[in-house]
Amino acid sequence: MRAVAAIRRFLPLLPCVLALTLGLACTRAYIQNEGSYVLTTVEVLRDDCAMLDAPEALWDGTLHIAGEVVRMDYGLLDMQLIGGFLGGGAEDDDAFSLDGSVTNASMVANGQQCMLEQVTVHLEGTTRCATQFDGVVRVRYEPRAQQVGCACELWARYSAVQDDAPCVSSP
Repeated sequence: MRAVAAIRRFLPLLPCVLALTLGLACTRAYIQNEGSYVLTTVEVLRDDCAMLDAPEALWDGTLHIAGEVVRMDYGLLDMQLIGGFLGGGAEDDDAFSLDGSVTNASMVANGQQCMLEQVTVHLEGTTRCATQFDGVVRVRYEPRAQQVGCACELWARYSAVQDDAPCVSSP
């Protein structure tokens, strides 16, 4: 008798439990591989501080994907970027966005040592194939004090390739 009463009490909750369970299990499959990527500049849009040693040099990263969440261990100041896949787009054109920051950093900008309150990175990427994505990266230096030449930004279009295996173009 008690078992029947308990079932009747929880029966109205069954649709909610099913909806939550199915909703959590319905993440989309993404083709982007996890692992290390070499990021190369395609075009420098802005570089106020001469941040790049060479025009094509960018900081490499290691991509981690867990469902809709995307993380990257980024080479600039060993920064951790975190974000996620963006809604919409075709399955082979997955887009994601990542952000991260480091506080109290010391960096060189325009040939001078700068004490920075914060260094922020915003990276947008679009999957081209399992081993390549490309997009735009923005790095911003925010100085701790009024240091001329230390408040600046880098904007660049980039391409990221894993294991030296870029996408193969179809004829």
